[in-house]
Amino acid sequence: MGRYSKGVNGAFSGKVGSVIGSTWRSVDYLKGLPKKSSKPSTEPQLAQRSKFALAALYLSPIKDILNIGFKDKQLNKLTGYNAAVKIFLNQAVVGNYPDFEIDFSQVVLSKGSLSIFHGLSAALQGADLLLNWQGILNRYNAFTDDVLTVVLFNATKNMYLVYEEAQRAALTYTAVIGAGFSGDVFHAWAFAVNRDATAVANSQYLGTYTMP
Repeated sequence: MGRYSKGVNGAFSGKVGSVIGSTWRSVDYLKGLPKKSSKPSTEPQLAQRSKFALAALYLSPIKDILNIGFKDKQLNKLTGYNAAVKIFLNQAVVGNYPDFEIDFSQVVLSKGSLSIFHGLSAALQGADLLLNWQGILNRYNAFTDDVLTVVLFNATKNMYLVYEEAQRAALTYTAVIGAGFSGDVFHAWAFAVNRDATAVANSQYLGTYTMP
């Protein structure tokens, strides 16, 4: 793959013959088409592809959240989504191919310098999730108007619910899940985001909940 500067006609983009022009993070590149291999894939190759497919299945629906969740980390040109995928592949995918499973307690949605919500706990209250935490504040990394982002994953229906309404000073929040999810299994995470979304806290896994 070669890096190049724009010519008089601008950057080249697209496929011409065996060459592809593309742009990534404001840098222009030229690369050749990959050569097709007649060799069958090895089991380690199949296992790695299966892991990446799982990462895309579970994380791509919340890509925008993950990009915020790693915003104040030095990622060396990685996106927040890619950083989350790396952790997912190394920590959350367990077992042996082809019978991989997901350890949701090891899924990380954010890493950053803000203080976590200390004493954060969650419990079902009817069909909703009630969260409580301690009011520990300081002028450096724990502010009254930090927003609590709550992410719920419905493992039964493979869908996410996201809440961004509560501030650190509130000390409590009810995530209204509503009807239509009886018997569904949810996994829950939460993390703090500062007022201008430039800093976050490490995500906290809150547990697994089965709707009544």
